[in-house]
Amino acid sequence: MKFKLNIPNKITIIRISLIPLFAAILLAEIPHKSILSAFVFIMLSISDFFDGYLARKKKQVTELGKLIDPIADKLLISTALVFLVAGKDIPLWMAAIIIARELIVTATRIYLLPDNLVIPASNFGRAKTVVQSIAIVAVLLQLPFSWHLMLIAVLLTLVSGIEYFARLRKLTRDKIVNVPNFITLARFLLIMPFAYYFLNSKINISLIIFAVIALSDKLDGISARLMKQATNFGSAFDSTTDWLFIFTTLMLFIYSKYIPLHFGISLFIFLVFIAIMKIYYLKKYREIMTSAISRLAVGAGYLTISSFLINFAYKGIFLTVSLVMAMLTLIIFFYKSRKKSAK
Repeated sequence: MKFKLNIPNKITIIRISLIPLFAAILLAEIPHKSILSAFVFIMLSISDFFDGYLARKKKQVTELGKLIDPIADKLLISTALVFLVAGKDIPLWMAAIIIARELIVTATRIYLLPDNLVIPASNFGRAKTVVQSIAIVAVLLQLPFSWHLMLIAVLLTLVSGIEYFARLRKLTRDKIVNVPNFITLARFLLIMPFAYYFLNSKINISLIIFAVIALSDKLDGISARLMKQATNFGSAFDSTTDWLFIFTTLMLFIYSKYIPLHFGISLFIFLVFIAIMKIYYLKKYREIMTSAISRLAVGAGYLTISSFLINFAYKGIFLTVSLVMAMLTLIIFFYKSRKKSAK
């Protein structure tokens, strides 16, 4: 990948760097907050169109641009939705559907970049982006018809997502769009409700959702083997979902003071470096980095989560085991990466 910083890419990077400013405005108690936040959001949204137009007109489309432009767009939309949910301006389910769709499609596009397999934006996709932006501006300005616009945005988000994966299936057959990956997708989508009910102290509901997530983790692997639909994408998606769930739960446990801060920070560091190693290995060798220890580490992570949810007397032991397993996983991944590069 050629990381060329041309003008379109610089505009995209500036747009990403200004997203925290947009978030800060939403958090601040200042005069005309709704108008100012809507103005900044509109400017950032227009720059999304502008950098793409420049890249095509000046023939400066790069691999870096293909990677960061959709990420910038989704970050802006997701940031706005998260803060609007926190302020109870829109329902959680609306934000969850939009954010989940954007994360899944963007991750799929990034995964397919090395294979030069690009699914161009459709009319549904373009309409979805425009309506999402208009709806968010309407909510920021507290316009009376904003809820109806958000509903239209959610419907277009669902339709465009289905249409995207239908086109993807025509190109890849069942390598990406298959039953095991749909099971993993369901597990992925349950992470947000799990976090929501946990933060609202509805631990029993969180425990039920956790049980479904844990069982489906085994079910997708079994179905992949039985249906002979095991793929690299499926392995990457499954691994990413495991990591995201454990990482999200770790953040929830730290925030809610379920675990000591030093344990939480240590696990956080190990999980971040494990993710970096896996992404690096996948990008360079097109293989999923795994080992017997890493699989045991995931199992230990799930057991630790369950022990804290049910307030098991020896939950501290499970937490220590998870920390040790994460450390061993990182060491083994580093060794495997060095050994692979030496060949």
